[in-house]
Amino acid sequence: MTKYSNTIHIICSSARNGKQQRIVGKDAIVARLFSTIRIQSELSNSIIMLCTRSGVILDYIDEESNDNLNGSCIDLRELLVVCNDLTLFDDIPGYVLATSNEDELAEKTKKIMGYLKSLTDILASYSDQNQYLLDCFDAVKNSISIYDKNANLLFANKYFCNYLNIDDRTGVIGMNINDIIDNTGTKIHSIETNTSKLKMFDVLECGEEAIDWEVRIETSNGGAQLVGNDMYPVKDKDGTVEGMVEITHSRQQSLNVAKKYAGFSAEYTFANIIGTSNIMRESIRTAKNYSDSPFSILITGESGVGKELFAQSIHNYSSRSKGPFVALNCASFPENLIESELFGYVGGAFTGAASKGQIGKFELADGGTLFLDEIGELPYHFQSKLLRVLETWTVTRIGSSKQIPVNVRLVTATNRDLPKMVADGLFRQDLYYRLQVLNIDIPPLRDRREDILSISDELLKQAKDPNSLNAKTLSDDAKQILLNYDWPGNVRELRNVLYRATLLSKADIITANTIEASISASISDKRTSTQSRGVLDSSLSNDDRLEKRRQEIDEANANLIREALSISDGNRKNASALLDMSRNTFYRMLDKYNID
Repeated sequence: MTKYSNTIHIICSSARNGKQQRIVGKDAIVARLFSTIRIQSELSNSIIMLCTRSGVILDYIDEESNDNLNGSCIDLRELLVVCNDLTLFDDIPGYVLATSNEDELAEKTKKIMGYLKSLTDILASYSDQNQYLLDCFDAVKNSISIYDKNANLLFANKYFCNYLNIDDRTGVIGMNINDIIDNTGTKIHSIETNTSKLKMFDVLECGEEAIDWEVRIETSNGGAQLVGNDMYPVKDKDGTVEGMVEITHSRQQSLNVAKKYAGFSAEYTFANIIGTSNIMRESIRTAKNYSDSPFSILITGESGVGKELFAQSIHNYSSRSKGPFVALNCASFPENLIESELFGYVGGAFTGAASKGQIGKFELADGGTLFLDEIGELPYHFQSKLLRVLETWTVTRIGSSKQIPVNVRLVTATNRDLPKMVADGLFRQDLYYRLQVLNIDIPPLRDRREDILSISDELLKQAKDPNSLNAKTLSDDAKQILLNYDWPGNVRELRNVLYRATLLSKADIITANTIEASISASISDKRTSTQSRGVLDSSLSNDDRLEKRRQEIDEANANLIREALSISDGNRKNASALLDMSRNTFYRMLDKYNID
């Protein structure tokens, strides 16, 4: 044994305790140059070791061990404390040479260091010529990383380091991605599969790209964010996978693109609301006061009064005006689709689901306003799910268990009498109080008749023939008819009447007769709508009419069962007790209505 046996043992033990990484780029060139110079110089040494300043061993040799420690990482500062028979040379920027304490070896080492410094200066000059390309990658505000076929990191721009909270970029080059994640204390969780397995290993194995693979990244400093990954396999001329390029973009960028193409923006402002009546001015003043409040707003009013116009104006008057405005009519979707529309789903969550899943309206509205129109039409059994979201401000996509935080201002609207619906058991009381923290009631048109003519003038301008110089106007008798009519359909009905009148009138002045004819047509339309169900039913046979009513009863019973299960968190015994129903009867109804 030599006098350096203990030092050699410490070095080998320290290196074996760490994981080896691939030596790439400039480090690989320096390692090869040093090994060549060392061999040609015929160094007869006990210990000689070249490391990066972060402690990655690039070249190691001792006279007792044949271990290949290249790529292992050691703590140089700790090594110096423990091993006082080593000398460090740190004249080369970025590198450190450790040798045993021998005078002859020290002299030869200094000479080798001179050669190596000259060569690294040349490499640095060469690297400067390529630095522009690297700066270009750093200028991209997305994470860009390149890996070999074993998932060892070959390149990373600065945004990659930002995502994973990495301080020393050069220190992680050559490391396996799993080791990087472990060393930084980062947790990566797939939204798609609800696991921590990295999708990149599937890409490297199968050679198929993965686009917009969503994951949640949680760093050791407590930060968390949702990102989308685009992964592209790199293949040789024979089609063998040699590595992979990964581009990571923030979830907000993905949402912004989706919002851009879907047109999630608010068009109207308070300037578009026409009304000088005291009651309307008070409604506008209240809406402006509420605009920047974080609390939910419930807008009430009859059909056609302009509830969405108010909702858009509130959004544009608030500090969220630069965020998205996402609107959903709760009456427009079947009850089995409303959950997927609001919360989204992962790929394959149910039969017919898109393979890549779908982002829900809550996520799309993140940072902005979500407007739920006709909230009174929301299925009763779904109301508890919406309530949970409003209590936690997190959503869970269908088919996933991962909760996604959302920052959304909720505005709802209805023409229904929600307090009465609560009293009748058709709307949850706790949800009602959660929605109407702030309330704005928009008066019907018949209660602000002084606004009718000014609104009519604006609507006639909107209905102007593009080939005409001026909009059509109303005769005095026509104006009087508008003022005397009660407008059960409010502004929407007024707009339809005036649009119809502009088409019926051949002259530039719309007469009273034309207005009367247009109002009569409007009334006829409403009668047709309200009587359509009765006409349809009367055309059915008696047996068919009874069967239709039975189907309605079955649907109501199924909803009742689902709601009882929801209230009891799926406990069937408690659900049957809530309904004052025997367990046998309860289970028969579960089978009858195919409820899991």
